Parts: sequence; structure tokens; C-alpha cells
Amino acid sequence: MSTLSWGFFIVLSVSAIFIALGVPVGPLLAVGILFGIVFAFRYTYLSFYLGLLFTPFLGFIISIPTGEHAFGKRANRGAIDISVAEAVLLVALAVWAMKIFLLWVRRHDVNWRPRLPLARSYASLVAAHLLSAFSPLEPDPVLTTKFALRPVLFCYLAYIALPVNLLRSRRRLIAALGVLAAVGTFAALNGAVSLFFVGPESQFLRRAHPLPIFGIPALGDNHNLLAELLAATSFITIALAHLTRDGRSKRLLLGSAALQIVVGLLTFSRTVWIVFAALGAVLAALEYRHVLRRHLAFILAALLLALPLVGAMVRIGFSTVAQSSTSTRFALLEIAGEVFQSSPWLGGGAGTFVDRVGSAYIFRLEYGEPLDSHGVIQKLAAETGVIGLAAFAAVVISFARLMLLARKKFPDGPDRHALLFLTLAAAGAVAYQLFNTNYWTGKMWLPIGLAVAASFALRDKGGKADRAREPV
Repeated sequence: MSTLSWGFFIVLSVSAIFIALGVPVGPLLAVGILFGIVFAFRYTYLSFYLGLLFTPFLGFIISIPTGEHAFGKRANRGAIDISVAEAVLLVALAVWAMKIFLLWVRRHDVNWRPRLPLARSYASLVAAHLLSAFSPLEPDPVLTTKFALRPVLFCYLAYIALPVNLLRSRRRLIAALGVLAAVGTFAALNGAVSLFFVGPESQFLRRAHPLPIFGIPALGDNHNLLAELLAATSFITIALAHLTRDGRSKRLLLGSAALQIVVGLLTFSRTVWIVFAALGAVLAALEYRHVLRRHLAFILAALLLALPLVGAMVRIGFSTVAQSSTSTRFALLEIAGEVFQSSPWLGGGAGTFVDRVGSAYIFRLEYGEPLDSHGVIQKLAAETGVIGLAAFAAVVISFARLMLLARKKFPDGPDRHALLFLTLAAAGAVAYQLFNTNYWTGKMWLPIGLAVAASFALRDKGGKADRAREPV
């Protein structure tokens, strides 16, 4: 009864808000929310795993019209667009909050005591987005506040806080990594199949790109989005292989990781080649120098065999399409620089960059529809200024420091190696967003949350967390 009471309270509150905004699907939405909350309360971990499963599928979108209400039109421009993953994780967040109150506050169950790592540095990032509403460029305060809450604050709650608090044991962590390894394997197979079809990205050779699922570009509509996913899931799959004790499963996972890396390279995305090369160099310097020395001849032979791929990559880099893409990015960088110079401390306002690009007549004339900044640094500089850049740097430094301290607590062994590969997955996700536009999605923040969760879940050698009493 307590569960149902909380569920009805939340449903009625949300329904009242939507009805006040004139949403025509209020009753149906209310039933859906009620069902989701009851299901997630009973099957909390299953709901969370479903959220993880759908996180890379950004093309699966739910659009909720807000009606003719002025506030709905102003804040959401007539409709609330939310991905299936965000909807599932939003319900999981609501249930997590309910269980904190019911199980920790009222029953003092320590298993539900909330952990909020990186909270201080991330709070400064949210604050920087809120402060941008006071920019001298006079952005709409409603839109900047909305952007600061969703997606900025939501990314922390859904992709960092939720994984850290629900993946408290080795078993739960392995299950979550298994979900993403399966998604990475599916995406790699999808990209491999695409090599047999002439797609829009094909030039003088075929490059791996995501194929539509049921007619929907769920994994994206170009090769960069497929490469972006594989840059993280390949390292997550290797981390899972280190945590797996079964020899056959370990070999299958390593084979899947190799497939993901190869398909990632076959996308011929310049960014993924840079990310793989940089992370490979870091990995070799930190842990595998002895492997390099022992298998130097084999590695040199593999590099020689890869020379045709390198040649193809160089040729693509000088192609007309690549030069056009580079030209577009420089134009966006120039616009970001102009906005930053106009308001260096507070930026031009959170979530306003695309509108400013749209107002640039020359850009629309030469490049077509306005685009978001292809790089998180330019995005933050243009929208939140120096304060936002400093806050983002604080988040990255706090994460690096947390992972470095956690790594020192692990003796040499599978858990230490798994933590390293999860850290590299997070580093790859962040590095990719230096050149892409999915910086406020789970593609960037979920690998960070998984790495932080692993630093806690694997801390006790011998699986003490597995023996701890877990809530239903």
C-alpha cells in the first residue's frame, strides 16, 4: 500500500502538471507512469538494466505534445522529446528516491544510503549553466534553466548517481557490463553487415555505418555515431572479460572486443582512430610494456598488415566529403569563438548555441540546417564561458583523481585490470566528445558512471560486496 500510495502521488502530480499545460495525452501518460513505477519498484534492477540497454539507441524517441499552453511552447517548443532510455531511467530515478526514503530514512537500511561521487564538482557545472542565464547576451532564462536541469543535471543523476548506487556488488556490476557488451557486439555486427550494402557514407570504398532497425536509425544515421559507441563498448567488453572466470566466456568476450575495434576502425572515422591510438598508447605505457617487448615482432607484422587501412584513412581524409566536414567544423568553431568573445565569463546562455548558429545567415546559406557545436569544449565556451570550462575541468580532474586513488587500492590482478579498462572506456567517451555532439547523453556519461561504480563494487577483494545482504 505504501508503494502504491507513493506511485499514485507521483502520477497525480505529473498528470496535474501536464493537464495544466494542456497536454492531450494526459490520461494515457498517467496510466503509463503508474505502470512504470509499480514495475520498477518491484523489479528495480531489471528496469535499470533496460535503461542501460536502450542508452546507446538514441534514435528511439518518445514525443509528448505539450498542447497550446504558452509555457509548454516556450520551454519545450510544443513537445517534450525524450529517448526511451531516458524515460526508463527517469522512472528508475523516481523509484530509487522512493526506496531511499522508505528503506534508508525509515528503516535505516545501509544498502540504500545514497552515494554521490563527483557531486561537488558536477554541482559547479550545473551552477555554471544556471549562471549563464545572467549573460549580457540576454538568453531566455526559462530555456537556460531547463537546459541546466535537463540534460545537464539529469546526466549526473541517471548516468553517474544511479549506476553507483544500484551496482553495489560485483554480480550487479558484471550484469550491467554484460548488457553493454551485448549492445556493443550487436552494434559491431550491424556495422559489419553494412559493409555489404552501399550506404550514404560510401565514397570510393565502403565504410561501416549503422543500419536502421525497423526503419528507425536507432544507432544513428552516420558512421561517426557507430564509431562513438564502439570506442567505449570495446573497452567495457575487455573489462568484463577480466572479471569473468570462465575461460570460454573470456575468449568469446575478447573476440567480441576485437570485432568491435575492427569495425570501429572500418568506419574510417577520424575521431575513433585518434581515440584508439591515444588509448592504446596509454595502455601500453601503463600496463603492457612487457607485452610489447615480448611480442614486438608480432605487433610490427600486424601494423604492416594494417598499412592498407591507414592508406585508405589518409585518402578519406583528403576526400571532398572530409574536407567539407572539416570546413563545417571550422565555421562552427568560429561562431563559438565569436560568442565566447562577446561574453567570456558567463557565455551566451545554456542551450542557445544551435539558435545562434541558425541566426547566422551565411552559415545557413553555405552549410544548410544549423548544427550543434562539434566539441564539448567549444560548446561550453560558447554557452557557459570560462566558468563553465573551469567547472567541466573540475569534473574531469575529480574523476581522474578518484580513479587513480581507487586503482592504488587494488593489488595486481583481474579487478585492477578491469578497473583500468573501464577508466579507459570513460576516457575514450570523453575524448570522442571533443569532436562530436553527444556530450549530454549517456554515450559520454554512462562510461564514467560505470567506472566510478566499479571502483566501489570491486574494492573488497574476494567479493565481500557479493556476500552483503542486497535489497529486493
